[in-house]
Amino acid sequence: MKFNYQQEVLVIPASVLTSGADATQLRVLLWLASDTALLRKTRQLAKLADCDAEDAKAAIAFWQAAGVITGEDGEEAIPAMASANAPTSAQEASREAEKTEEKRTHLRRADELPAYTSEELGDLLESRASLRVLVDEAQRTMGKMFNTMEMNILVGMLDYLGMQEESVLLLLAHCVRIGKDSMRAVERYAISLVDRGIKEPAALEEEIRIQEALHSFEGEVRKLFGIGKRALTTREKKLLRAWTDLGFGIEAVRLAYEVTVDATREPSFPYANAILERWNAEGLHTEEEIRRSLEKPKKNAKEPTLGNSFDTDDFFEAALKRSFAKDALQKGSD
Repeated sequence: MKFNYQQEVLVIPASVLTSGADATQLRVLLWLASDTALLRKTRQLAKLADCDAEDAKAAIAFWQAAGVITGEDGEEAIPAMASANAPTSAQEASREAEKTEEKRTHLRRADELPAYTSEELGDLLESRASLRVLVDEAQRTMGKMFNTMEMNILVGMLDYLGMQEESVLLLLAHCVRIGKDSMRAVERYAISLVDRGIKEPAALEEEIRIQEALHSFEGEVRKLFGIGKRALTTREKKLLRAWTDLGFGIEAVRLAYEVTVDATREPSFPYANAILERWNAEGLHTEEEIRRSLEKPKKNAKEPTLGNSFDTDDFFEAALKRSFAKDALQKGSD
């Protein structure tokens, strides 16, 4: 065997062979060996090594702890990483990298993805064929050409959130179907999903199925209760999810709505919820079951009980009305 060195040669320490480094750490080291100035250009280094900036920093820490690289004039390569908690061995550096990855995949909803310059985006598109294909598909899905900001979000979903191309396309198509047609909305949605550990294609498909069913259900409930386009309150969203979790379809909710309006003369989520909870307790979920129950003649409870008699349905309705009046009073005071 003969190496073809051509014009440039990289020389690295033999200890690298036994360091236990992963593929990302090796790529980072090779690029650092080609240009030591990359120590101070983390984002550029990450782009060249096909990883994100946090992984690049973790890789530098790994090689620094292993004694393979040091900073200029005996200084540490990355001063920001020198602390009382700095890794003292290659094994500890690897653990530190795992912690960084864990933090990176549990983001706050307010977080935004990192920004790339137009030049950096151009370099990424040039060096990554799969990214070019993804961009073409994503633009077709969204029905527009992406600007720099939108390209940033797309690349960040891959390199910072760790989503696969398939997951990104699934999410974009879902967002278009439910009317979230801005990349900022997609970004917030993606971060919330990764926060919950949902980013693999199979898990995302299941989540999308649930959310789209709920979205369709929400639209029907909005029309029924005359909500219009205003945002649902947190309480209303929880009730909608609870109704679907209990197995109620829009037909059952429509019946609860009719009972509510007949009793209170206006729509009320809490009142309808109380009715649905009662039907659930009685094992009534389908429209047929509920109608059959509603059509039964009320029992006339004639037998005295401790000197009193009352119809249980009348008692339940009275309790509901008291609860509804209390809820309306609370809203008025707010």
